[in-house]
Amino acid sequence: MPVKVLAFSEFKKTIKKTGTKPLDILAKKVGTVYVVAVTREKCPGCEKQKPLFEKLSERIREKYPDQTRFFRVHSAFGQEQTEEAKQCLTAFHTVAFPTYIIAIKDSDGKAQETYRAIEPAMSEIERNIKISAQIATWFKKPRE
Repeated sequence: MPVKVLAFSEFKKTIKKTGTKPLDILAKKVGTVYVVAVTREKCPGCEKQKPLFEKLSERIREKYPDQTRFFRVHSAFGQEQTEEAKQCLTAFHTVAFPTYIIAIKDSDGKAQETYRAIEPAMSEIERNIKISAQIATWFKKPRE
């Protein structure tokens, strides 16, 4: 499964309709690692990292095919969409694009953030995906 691109303009409708936090919407299954890139149109860092993120997703899916999901929540940007970009930053509790977030779903059904960074090296994201995969596996095991 490639990186799934979600337009923030549509995604925010789900947030409003359900009253659910963005990561709780994306993180659906215990035992899975969710990697989210929060990006914006015309963002130099976003454009630079987009192909790197796609290559990372391919590499990781080879190692963890059933345990990882990659998303890019993308905001439009222009004179009419300035407010949308601000709303996107607010929804994901960040201050800049691109922001990368890794989350897992805990045994109580809540999305838990395991990593967050603004424009990090892909090797740093990869290292944190591996750690998150171990934690996600632990949550998936039956408890006594």
